[in-house]
Amino acid sequence: MTIEDEVRSLQKFRMFHNVETAKLKLMAMIADRVVFHPGEVIYAQGDASDAVYIVLDGQFKVSLNTSAGVIDFAEHVRGALLGEAGVLCDQVRMATITAETTVTALRIDREPFLQLLHESQPFNHAVMRELGRQIMDLNNICAQLVQRLPKGTPAADAGRHLAAPATSPVH
Repeated sequence: MTIEDEVRSLQKFRMFHNVETAKLKLMAMIADRVVFHPGEVIYAQGDASDAVYIVLDGQFKVSLNTSAGVIDFAEHVRGALLGEAGVLCDQVRMATITAETTVTALRIDREPFLQLLHESQPFNHAVMRELGRQIMDLNNICAQLVQRLPKGTPAADAGRHLAAPATSPVH
């Protein structure tokens, strides 16, 4: 695939509609085209956040390793931006991403991605809009989960760990 083909692919994604063609071309030039086969891990929870992925084609799932086991909590398809939060927050990967079908993506290393954010206001806004959309999706998931909690269950602060439930004294 040529650079121009990749730019045309990127322009089809709503996220990049307002990004300058020259910046999309630069992004396509600095990115590595990678292919993941079904079952292959794109990145694992706890890995260093060294790059961002733009999914050009395919479907993948998101899962978390917890003390209760692995929880698969989302499936996504082409047009997704992966790994940007870890890169922006300088944190390790918070989830594992696994290809469900053959996934073709552009992999942009951390520093070039951050430079693009700095140089292009439309690119910066595109990433912020995508992060905002993800936050809204997570808020909807949280609201659905809270509705399933037993009445009287205390609310949790995401910034702090929950204390162990208090036990009632036996009389």
